[in-house]
Amino acid sequence: MTSQRGPWLATATALVAASVALGGSAIAAEPLGVSSDGRQFHGTAGRSRVVPSFEGLGRTAPDAPDDALSELKSEPESAEDVWRLWQLVPATAPIGRESIIGPDERVRVANTRAFPYRAIALVTFEGSRCTGWLIGRDTVATAGHCVHTGGPGGRWYRTASFRVYPGRDGGARPYGACTARTLYSNTAWTDRGDSNYDYGAIKLNCTVGARTGSFGYYWSGGSLAGLHVEVSGYPGDKPLTQWRSAGTIEISRTHELFYANDTVGGQSGAPVYSNKAGCGICAAAVHAYGTYGRFPYNSYNHGVRITKSVFAQFQQWVAD
Repeated sequence: MTSQRGPWLATATALVAASVALGGSAIAAEPLGVSSDGRQFHGTAGRSRVVPSFEGLGRTAPDAPDDALSELKSEPESAEDVWRLWQLVPATAPIGRESIIGPDERVRVANTRAFPYRAIALVTFEGSRCTGWLIGRDTVATAGHCVHTGGPGGRWYRTASFRVYPGRDGGARPYGACTARTLYSNTAWTDRGDSNYDYGAIKLNCTVGARTGSFGYYWSGGSLAGLHVEVSGYPGDKPLTQWRSAGTIEISRTHELFYANDTVGGQSGAPVYSNKAGCGICAAAVHAYGTYGRFPYNSYNHGVRITKSVFAQFQQWVAD
């Protein structure tokens, strides 16, 4: 029997698309998750709203000869290698400039072996650097513009160029370094360069997160204004060292959280996090942008909020 839903469904779909294009009130579908090897992810979060943090083993030395801390731990790092890292250019978003808002209130992380700082990583690729944070044994969340250039004509960065250094502190790399197997983002970023969806992730060729631990993350449909948060990462003006800044969510929107925490280029991809009951050290957003344009963009740094869709994609990428 021929279905009568086909023509109606096609017409309804066209009307929704037209309404969205004209600025109507129709709700656009959430973007698909995508990977650098061409796969798509149709994420569904179910009833879950929280993935708790995990502090990990914390140890920085292998327990046995075949216990690899990370795949590049045994490779010596020369002074020339460190100098090359020092010269890397901080990756920045297509718009805005990560900003010091008022007096510079950043504080250097004195012990990057402590949780959660050991779960925050310096990410390097193609002559650039960003920040990322472990969300699983082998998965690092970061900004979309740290894995893909974004928008029409954009491209994935070369997977083979990535090096991820959890808890890096100057010349010390207590948890070694890992290479990347797969990069992830979403179609709103890769196809349109939509800043509301400037988030991504990196699948590692190691399971260093078992030692460093991993951040929790959560989604909430309500306002997060007033929430005390920290942003910690690897700023470009203080190469290879980790710095944190405390502040408050000043403005809460569906896809964006705005805060006065001080950041500098290189911290793109850093976690925007707090100590949340029932979750532990958990992120509410991925830091991505500095100041530009009109209020509130000209007054605050901001990150991409972890919505139900982002939450579901993180879960899928961790499980991939």
